[in-house]
Amino acid sequence: MKRDEKLIRKFLTDKMHITVEDCDRLLTAYGYSLHKKGGSHRAYHKYGTTPVNIVSPKKSRYILIAYVNRIIRDLGLEE
Repeated sequence: MKRDEKLIRKFLTDKMHITVEDCDRLLTAYGYSLHKKGGSHRAYHKYGTTPVNIVSPKKSRYILIAYVNRIIRDLGLEE
């Protein structure tokens, strides 16, 4: 659980440096599964919730802050 707590702290404090792998680890820890992967788009689904879509930019390895904020909001990570 400590690893998840460190990842959550990273999402809340360092939004500029979140990678696709970080999103994948956090979403799967919260019960989401990768439903669809095509090109730069990924869609994660969990029964009873709205899907979470992530688009990874082509020129950077980091996710846009808008997607990070959406994950924080959807998972209820706000303090």
